[in-house]
Amino acid sequence: MTQLGSKGQSEIVGLMVIVVILILMGMFYLGFSNIADSKSSVGERRGLEAENALKSVMQLDLEGLGNIEGLVVECGNGNCSGLESALIEVYSVVLRPGESYKFSAYIDGVKIYEYGTCNLGLVSSYPFPKNGLFYEVKFKLCG
Repeated sequence: MTQLGSKGQSEIVGLMVIVVILILMGMFYLGFSNIADSKSSVGERRGLEAENALKSVMQLDLEGLGNIEGLVVECGNGNCSGLESALIEVYSVVLRPGESYKFSAYIDGVKIYEYGTCNLGLVSSYPFPKNGLFYEVKFKLCG
């Protein structure tokens, strides 16, 4: 009977070892899957930052200048100096210090204005119709 008892004990120990190995493998898998998720959430967060940085300033009323949307329309009529100074002022407050960006404006798909120095980044778009024309502003946030 002691032989049957020791055989049963060794089977239980073997089963416990297998269960512990499976638990460790599961924890290992979950650890690596969280790393992959955190990298994708950083990209999603940066995408939201780019979108918020564009949409929050488009309707912002600037003292004496109107809003950025109106300045884009004015730039389409040939006067872009107000738009450039407003962009510099607004994005120096909105963005982190040293963060680069590119701001582009289009009328019916034709680029009328571009300010900024970055090439690669997350792009956000803000389309709006005005005076029978289709305007689109693109904001690229670089890391």
